[in-house]
Amino acid sequence: MKPNHQSAQHDKKSGKHRIVIGGAGPGGICMAIKLKEAGIEDFVMLERASGVGGTWFNNRYPGLSCDLPSHLYSFSFEQKLDWTRHYAYQPEIQAYMQHCVDKYGLAPHIRFNTPVVGARWDDARSEWQVNTGEGAAIVADIFISAVGMFNEIRSPEIAGLENFSGQLLHTARWPEQVDLAGKTIAVIGSAASAVQLIPEIAPHADQLYLYQRTANWVLPKEDGPFSAEELRNMRADPSISLGVRKTFYDFVDDFFTFNNTQLMDDLNRQGRENLAIVADPETRRKLTPQLPLGAQRPLFSNDFYPVFNQPNVELVTDAIETLTADGVRTKDGVERKVDTVILATGYAANKFLSVVDVDGRDGIRLKDQWREGPQAYLGITTAGFPNLFMLYGPNTNNGSILQMIECQVDYIVRKLKHMETHDIVWMDVRKDVMDNYNETVQKDIFAIDVWRLLGSKYYRSDSGRVVTQCPYNMTAFKARTSVPDLDAFETRRAEISGLVAKA
Repeated sequence: MKPNHQSAQHDKKSGKHRIVIGGAGPGGICMAIKLKEAGIEDFVMLERASGVGGTWFNNRYPGLSCDLPSHLYSFSFEQKLDWTRHYAYQPEIQAYMQHCVDKYGLAPHIRFNTPVVGARWDDARSEWQVNTGEGAAIVADIFISAVGMFNEIRSPEIAGLENFSGQLLHTARWPEQVDLAGKTIAVIGSAASAVQLIPEIAPHADQLYLYQRTANWVLPKEDGPFSAEELRNMRADPSISLGVRKTFYDFVDDFFTFNNTQLMDDLNRQGRENLAIVADPETRRKLTPQLPLGAQRPLFSNDFYPVFNQPNVELVTDAIETLTADGVRTKDGVERKVDTVILATGYAANKFLSVVDVDGRDGIRLKDQWREGPQAYLGITTAGFPNLFMLYGPNTNNGSILQMIECQVDYIVRKLKHMETHDIVWMDVRKDVMDNYNETVQKDIFAIDVWRLLGSKYYRSDSGRVVTQCPYNMTAFKARTSVPDLDAFETRRAEISGLVAKA
């Protein structure tokens, strides 16, 4: 008799579930929808925040928007056809995620203010014990991590942070209410969050200093709101939005492997034309990237470069020595007095699930296994950790992450169905399969010229290994995750484990 995964084995009062999902961001939401679609209702979603959306709930700094066209920022099975802007702002994206939760009835499955702080595989019982820091662990057969890349906030290694007596903010911890009007502000960091934030706050500041370590490529984008007529037409005729989505999908699929020479030449030209708006030649020189397009995360803005033509904005490229009680001192000895310091330094995006303590078979620690850098088979599962699946895991960052997540979710659902059908208690990817896959991934990454350069730390682990980027575009990744691969796994059947329910 097959084990009854939906009833007898899983007593919610005792905290036992078929599946625990860590996170209620886009990955967790997509996973939950597809579980319900597959008839699996016995799951719980653990979310450390008080609302859904992950990064799109936690982050709220001024100007926060998606860096891909809005039409790529909805799931293929629940497409939003009437985005109000070409590049939607955070409130509209978070509202879309809430819409998905409401439409598909996910709310009863979510526990808010409940972080995953650790997880341990119990081999004798073939189950995961997931620790939330609130006493007894939540027990499940399957642990699906949807914590993604953006969890551990990265603070710069700058002396004196604790000595600064003014207002100290981080873009990833933006307060509900903050008034920067008339302030003298130092922004430390010049990548994605800074490029979006600075055009919003500079017009209201008395003085703004941007401390830049490395110049980034900032490409122009077709931005702005859709007109009322455009929105009416998109709502009346879904093919309009679907056509726009297809156009952007094809562009992104072609762009983000950085090997279309003609396209890259054109984007280089667009980037330099975008930069040319900076009037001061010396400032323009300092803002000119020294690495080729793609060696760092490409950024998109029409508003960033014009900021440097404002008289109250200064670009500082001298290295920071220390924060003082009332300012920032650079290594050339110049101290600039400021009221507010904003750390626009993002997340430690190269750690993935290792931001929490996870123990697998024979007590192996995920942090130890990943000491040279996170790695997983298809970015989804890692050897020695049975019944552990990851969304937005190592080497899955390419194109629209929502489309990449869908591929991963579909893969996981197929594995869960196989386990159910064949009385499989656990499955664990073979280490040789995982190693061979990652050897191929790194070889294919090395074949992309711009990724051979030591560019952004965003891409790399401390060992220098590229752990965030996927060398395959969305279409190729979907193909790879669709190939039958049951021989890639060790499995244990229920009768071997003695877990078959007695008739």
